[in-house]
Amino acid sequence: MSLKAYPTQALSVQDINERVRLHMPLARKIAWQIHGRVRDLLDIDDLIQIGMTALVEAAQRFQDTGEATFGAYASIRVRGALIDHVRNNLNLTRTAVQRRDRIAQARRGLLDEGKDPDNQSLIAEKIGIGISELQVWYGQVAKYAHKSLDEIYDDHSVWFADERPTPEHALLTGELRERLAANLKKLNERTAMVLQLYYVEEMNLEEIAETLSISIGRVSQIKKAAISQLREWMGEG
Repeated sequence: MSLKAYPTQALSVQDINERVRLHMPLARKIAWQIHGRVRDLLDIDDLIQIGMTALVEAAQRFQDTGEATFGAYASIRVRGALIDHVRNNLNLTRTAVQRRDRIAQARRGLLDEGKDPDNQSLIAEKIGIGISELQVWYGQVAKYAHKSLDEIYDDHSVWFADERPTPEHALLTGELRERLAANLKKLNERTAMVLQLYYVEEMNLEEIAETLSISIGRVSQIKKAAISQLREWMGEG
């Protein structure tokens, strides 16, 4: 379930600029939150720039119908853009580290065999790839492998979560998953938004309260009531 943009009506450049200006602190806050989770892997200025770009795009697309605030919509769009960027870079970094290790292993093997460990043709042959592909590997290693995965890795981090289907996930395919999706659609806009921000966007209660302009206690009440209602509906089938 995602928060949608409503059909766009013509907005003046001034209106769009005002939306962006008022919500720049929100975009910067989200960028700093993301940066805090990956520490020195990515530059904060780059994250802020990506966040601001997503904010401008959100300001251009959003139409206020009274059902959702622009702040809530922008929050999801900015966070989503930043998460995509981080995941892409982490995947590149992990691949570079793996390739660096394979190159090192090939060089050690050549040394053990009394051969030149710096001969790229021999290294490529040892790995089982072409010399042109090895050049690509060297370029990627030079660009990404200096990042310290040890400093950012966390078994429980969403960035490194194993996205392969789990047994629990498999159980949700088919009828049960369809029932859950159908029941989620029964929730009103604000309740669905609270669940989206909490479980999908991984915002805490305080951040959700600020985004939706309601109290933390109210956020907690909405979340608990929604979970209770979903359990009741799911138990009916």
